[in-house]
Amino acid sequence: MSEASSRWHPLKPIISWLMALILLKISFASTEPDVEGEALIDLLNALNDSNGRITDWNNHLVSPCFSWSHVTCRNGNVISLSLASNGFSGTLSPSVIKLKFLSSLDFQDNSLTGLLPVYLANLTHLQNLNLANNNFRGPIPNTWGQLSNLKHLVLRGNDISGDIPDSLSNITGLTELDLSSNDLAGKIPVQLFTVPTFNFTGTQLTCGSSLNQPCASGSSLGGLFFVQKYCVSLPIMFMLLNKT
Repeated sequence: MSEASSRWHPLKPIISWLMALILLKISFASTEPDVEGEALIDLLNALNDSNGRITDWNNHLVSPCFSWSHVTCRNGNVISLSLASNGFSGTLSPSVIKLKFLSSLDFQDNSLTGLLPVYLANLTHLQNLNLANNNFRGPIPNTWGQLSNLKHLVLRGNDISGDIPDSLSNITGLTELDLSSNDLAGKIPVQLFTVPTFNFTGTQLTCGSSLNQPCASGSSLGGLFFVQKYCVSLPIMFMLLNKT
């Protein structure tokens, strides 16, 4: 080895210090809390997964985008939760709003309880919200009218009461609205009849050309005609016809 190559270089300490700093940063990043991961753990705890359906969500702060089931990610962010038919009997945790890029939330066919969460209005990227066949109660939050990107809103088969807030008419891109089989009452905002697929049957909502008749249940051919004309859009009517 030449004398020049073995000679001490003034940059060596700086390079060593920079390498140590980089390694420290990498180590810190690997243990830094994952906001979305923590939110999902909070969500799971509140859902009361008594059947132990979700076993691969852990509290070791590993990013949910690696391998967590029922989770879809894009660009390192959670964009979809598909948790239908898992026997959950708890509540929907406010931590869900930490999933800022969430576009689809599906909890249909569980036994979730509580009021319809007002805070879901903070999920401004939401396009699909399906809470069908649970035990949610109370009114539809007026703030949900702020969900301007929403395309599918499915709330059938709950204990939702009150009237339909006019603010839902502000969601101009809505393509599916299913509020059937609830305790809703009052008049339906006229603009909602322009939604391509809608269903208001099995409620106390008033329908008909003058909006003063009860919504038909679709249990008979005459009822189906009434439903088709005033309370259920054509796609829903054809589905009902196929079941008879």
